[in-house]
Amino acid sequence: MKIYHYESIPSTNAEAKKMILEGVRDGVLLAEHQSAGRGRLGRSFFSENGIFMSIILSPKRIPFDPEFLTSAMAAAVCRAIEAKGFKAGIKWVNDIYLEGKKVCGILSEAVSMGGDILSYVVGIGINVGEVEFPDNIKEIVAFLPLNEDEKEALFFCVLDEIEHVLVENKKSVLSYLKQKSVVLGKEIRFFGVQNGEGLALDLDENGGLIIQTTEKENIILTGGEISVRAK
Repeated sequence: MKIYHYESIPSTNAEAKKMILEGVRDGVLLAEHQSAGRGRLGRSFFSENGIFMSIILSPKRIPFDPEFLTSAMAAAVCRAIEAKGFKAGIKWVNDIYLEGKKVCGILSEAVSMGGDILSYVVGIGINVGEVEFPDNIKEIVAFLPLNEDEKEALFFCVLDEIEHVLVENKKSVLSYLKQKSVVLGKEIRFFGVQNGEGLALDLDENGGLIIQTTEKENIILTGGEISVRAK
């Protein structure tokens, strides 16, 4: 895939979506800094030091239900981070954790025109190198202590793992997701699409989170937000 490199850009995902509308169907955007990085639900994403990238994937390159895309990308990124010697975990559905703190966020978006999906954009933000985080997040986020050469190696490792997960047996990816989950077996709160509390039991075939609610009803979350309840 062609790599588009930027020292600074408002948002790699926003630029990728613009490029798709202009006809680009494949590529990777990489920025050293984002001035207007975005996370899920339109939240801002702190983007001062790290790997901030967006991958453009045409629909024909995605061999599974698009619902599974974010989960598959989380598996790829987690594997890349672990390949560099860190013990990482996955917080459903789009965050990578290191020692109980968020080190990476993932945002997948579809770009459509006239009802047809042109391509998907997967934004990945990994905190790399020591940085002064804002007070409101510094207790809940982490960074990977890598130098510039190691940071570059991690970027290419992420790309390699993404290529691998796009041809891998889906059951193998699901098995890895369950193994690395920091949520399964935990009491959680969920909100957004549905609101409530319950026990995270399992993942379904498309990465949906199966929960037994406090009313003993089993439901499957395919979106929304969760938090692990403190004991």
